[in-house]
Amino acid sequence: MRMRSLRIITLCFALLVPVLAQGELSNVHQSTTTPPEARYEIIQSQLAARWTFRLDRYNGEVMQLLLNKEKENVWEKVMVVDLPRIKAPIRPRFQIFTSGLAARHTFLLDTVTGKTWTLIFDSVPTREGEAEAPVFKPFM
Repeated sequence: MRMRSLRIITLCFALLVPVLAQGELSNVHQSTTTPPEARYEIIQSQLAARWTFRLDRYNGEVMQLLLNKEKENVWEKVMVVDLPRIKAPIRPRFQIFTSGLAARHTFLLDTVTGKTWTLIFDSVPTREGEAEAPVFKPFM
């Protein structure tokens, strides 16, 4: 009788675990491995989908995914202060690192020179005057 009870408990547990696991939601955003020579990469912070960037790995240009007035996805350029102009880039040079701790721990790195920018909020010129927006500013 004792063995039979143990088998029933084991069977119930075996059936219940997959059901419980399916109900759990992952807190980690999905990512892919960028091919070594890929020009563009999409980076998303684990903090929020709002921190989704498209990086041109060749010249360091950064775009942020936003919704326009029509609620459509658009890429909007993020200012990168003192970004070097690279004539005819031939290989990837830039990368973005984003931490799961805070948006301010998001960095743009020039892998050739080591120059590093950090993501901050700053006043930027707009058609209407100025507005607070994300900006990559050098700190090294």
